[in-house]
Amino acid sequence: MSLKNKNILLCITGSISCYKSIDLYRRLKKAGANVKIIVSASAAKFISPYIFESFGEQVFEDDAFKSPLSHIELSKFADIILIAPATYNTINKIASGIADTLITLTAAAAPDKPKLLVPAMNPNMYANKILKENLKRLCAFNFSSVSPATGAAACGDYGEGKFPEIDDIIFEVESAFKEKTLKGKKVLVTAGATREYLDPVRFLSNGSSGKMGISLANAAVQAGAEVTLIALNIGGSYSCDINGIGSMNGINSINGIYVNSRIKIINRTDFAGLKEALLAEFKKTDILFMAAAVSDYSFKEKSPVKIKKNSIIENSDENDKNSVNNTSPPILKIELVQNEDLLKAVSSIKRAGQIVFGFAAETDSIIENGRKKLAEKSLDYIFINDVSKDIIGGEENEGFLINKSGEIKTFKRESKEKLAEKLIEEIG
Repeated sequence: MSLKNKNILLCITGSISCYKSIDLYRRLKKAGANVKIIVSASAAKFISPYIFESFGEQVFEDDAFKSPLSHIELSKFADIILIAPATYNTINKIASGIADTLITLTAAAAPDKPKLLVPAMNPNMYANKILKENLKRLCAFNFSSVSPATGAAACGDYGEGKFPEIDDIIFEVESAFKEKTLKGKKVLVTAGATREYLDPVRFLSNGSSGKMGISLANAAVQAGAEVTLIALNIGGSYSCDINGIGSMNGINSINGIYVNSRIKIINRTDFAGLKEALLAEFKKTDILFMAAAVSDYSFKEKSPVKIKKNSIIENSDENDKNSVNNTSPPILKIELVQNEDLLKAVSSIKRAGQIVFGFAAETDSIIENGRKKLAEKSLDYIFINDVSKDIIGGEENEGFLINKSGEIKTFKRESKEKLAEKLIEEIG
């Protein structure tokens, strides 16, 4: 989603991390937003308001009495009030109804506007129960917050309280303008491609990057859903426990693709692992997006050691095996077994109200094959595309959406992020 022409009031309070608000401002402007800025008296001791003035912006001083009506003007201007960083003092003041600075006055004058807090403070202060209770209380009054990152604070203490990644803040700003059509829903997304290993080195797979599935997961979060992502071989800057459950650990990307930190990640590799995770999670799911590229076949036998060139290799010309002059290429004989159809399997245990959304890659008879798969697998929706058009592994996608009523919608080529938002809207 673009922030083009959105009016954002950026309020900077006196955390030592307030210098990071400069990068945040630049990202907001790059996204097309109109930005006005308040720099608190405490923040001005860390960064000069002149920095923003040099970019051509008007900076408002945090003096409630210098310009008596500024808080009214600014509250009317703002589509969203973004307090980044938000200090312990400012958050607790607002929650207590105190309005003695331009920032707190403006927040008080905009009860119906969304307000996003970006807490940044010492880990012990962020863990303080008073702050936690006030953050929870503010949620009932059009406030939301971005969870701080975990790491070493300026004082050397380690824990949750660091200024979060800019990507996470931008994501939450965008989310404020999204309808929460999936609020209260549990969404399961599969992304990437299975790998069926012949030996520890060689495997059968395809070029799926997982970008479509990750985009769907992000869009579902912005629509208010609780999201679980089964990630198949799409790299990862996250850690997994012994059950393969992932944690972003303050790093918000998988192979360079942004993944919101609220998404629960289950890391799996092959068909068997996907099946186990899928069937376990599907029971708890309201909506399944099966965007992963699942191998139709597995190897009948898997070697525990690397297969050497000269082992189990036969000559392609059976009559010339012993011929000194034989030049026929060697053949490695392997056997494949067909994998179970997972979409059909989950549809067969679908309870009333659950939605199963499938994806299909085709190269010919696109609509015809899509309709056939929709019926055979008892799907609610299927998105089909022509993979001969350089879609697999790319940044863009296009195709056709067919629902169980037989209606067809055409989606022209666009970024997978934008397409994901539109597909979420279709079921919201």
